[in-house]
Amino acid sequence: MYTYMCIVKQSNSVYGLRFIDACINKCINCILLFAVKDTPIAFTAGMTSASSSWEGDILVFPHVITNKGHGYSSSSGKFTAPRDGTYVFTVTGVSSYSKFLCLDIVHDGLRKVRTYSSDSARYQTGTKLVVLELDRGDAVWVKRFMGQGYHTNSVPMTTFSGFIL
Repeated sequence: MYTYMCIVKQSNSVYGLRFIDACINKCINCILLFAVKDTPIAFTAGMTSASSSWEGDILVFPHVITNKGHGYSSSSGKFTAPRDGTYVFTVTGVSSYSKFLCLDIVHDGLRKVRTYSSDSARYQTGTKLVVLELDRGDAVWVKRFMGQGYHTNSVPMTTFSGFIL
């Protein structure tokens, strides 16, 4: 932890006031640094309506359950890292009735891991977890690789989550 100490004699000089101002700014910067570092970042979003087919590749999870740090966008389906760090992401996909589903977790356009839900039975679940090093501003999202749709109901079964370690 950083410690700044300012010992100031009573002074009316401009130099003395500038010194005090510099000390105060250093203290404020330290407080902000630790406040930002300790701010939790975590989200979970899910689907509340099923789709036997969908348009586009990015899966947008509109039902936000948690969004600490406001990194997840329910309009784009993307998580944008508020700060540098090590993050954990998971996706769970439930395939539509007797259909298959492949979903990828993507980091700035590069597919990192893939989950697969088989079409061998009525509804199948695939889950994948990945740990990624992100820089502030990096984006992570779920992209369809292959498949014919996902299943869910009013309580999300197909979900996307992430948090900082």
